[in-house]
Amino acid sequence: MSDRATRLHASPDIGVFYVTGGGVSFLDEMLGTAGASRSVLEARVPYAADALSELCGGRPAQSCSADTARAMAMAAFERARSLTPDQSRTFGFGCTASLATDRPKRGEHRAYIAVQTENHTHSAKIEFTKGASDRAGEEFILRNFCWQQLAIALAVDLGEHLYESLPGQSDHDAFSAPAQDAWRELILGSTDAHAQMPSSESEPHLGELLLPGSFNPLHQGHLDMMAQAEAITGLDGAFELSVENVDKPLLDYHQIQQRISQFNRPVWLTRLPTFVEKARRFPGTTFVVGIDTIVRVAAPRYYQVRDGRGRQLGNAERNRDEALAELAALACRFIVFGREHNGRFSTLDDVGLPAMLHGLCIEVDEDSFRRDISSTQLRAIDNGGDDDLR
Repeated sequence: MSDRATRLHASPDIGVFYVTGGGVSFLDEMLGTAGASRSVLEARVPYAADALSELCGGRPAQSCSADTARAMAMAAFERARSLTPDQSRTFGFGCTASLATDRPKRGEHRAYIAVQTENHTHSAKIEFTKGASDRAGEEFILRNFCWQQLAIALAVDLGEHLYESLPGQSDHDAFSAPAQDAWRELILGSTDAHAQMPSSESEPHLGELLLPGSFNPLHQGHLDMMAQAEAITGLDGAFELSVENVDKPLLDYHQIQQRISQFNRPVWLTRLPTFVEKARRFPGTTFVVGIDTIVRVAAPRYYQVRDGRGRQLGNAERNRDEALAELAALACRFIVFGREHNGRFSTLDDVGLPAMLHGLCIEVDEDSFRRDISSTQLRAIDNGGDDDLR
């Protein structure tokens, strides 16, 4: 029996745990203590790369990273909310680690832990002193660190001894990103849009001209596209960041905080992952997009509907056509910027859009605008290599 597990099971908190790369002994201790069903709704160990990719909505840039741990925690939080009617004390826990193993490892031995609640995103990293302990020693340290960070994130007393450093632990850091009220409402699904206005502006933005994106990061191309769209339409524009994207966990509070902080102008923070949902919320709006985005709007595969067993329902192409007809009926338009791809600048004439969608588009040609940098390229510059989790 584990005293700290017993204390957790006696608390009102209940959650879902996704753990990989060495944190399994933490789950063993929790599940092996009587009363686990009072605090554990589900536990998974996505060791395989495909399993982790499925959980995170795509292959992570790095398997062992703070971003991946937070994505796991948010996926766990969403799952927890779907499994229990009493959702006020639900949480999601994510842990990914790169520990000593039977083959050489790149980078430092480390682990990332995240806990997601409706009120904050808690994230922590621990590094291990190489050569100070073996795999079993690192797992022991990680197990204690998992309990420590869970106690901090949930504000639950799991024992004073948790806060002591251990031999072989070289360093650790942790932070918590609190939710603003509007962010919490979006994450919980009680609202679908909120205008984040600069302190210099008091009137809310009307959403007549929107540039949607993930802005990870915001770059000069986004700003130049907005400036040109404003010149074309004569409208004041705003950026739009959706906390929900198809097949991915919701953005957590740390991500929202980071991305919103890049702007000094209006941003609509929404929970509107598709353009049809955006159009219903902002009828008559003009969307500012790149050529790659308008191609996705036209692709039938983004309109596939599946049941709980993964079986396709209906016809994707018909669903696409119905969505495009609704966009037209809602009087929405797209200002489309071309871009370079594989050494060639792509325009609307190159991508073969359905006639209905093509009729909703205003093209900005290469002579008027060309920027060959993307957020994906900027992220690639910052990301290092990946790490084995085993």
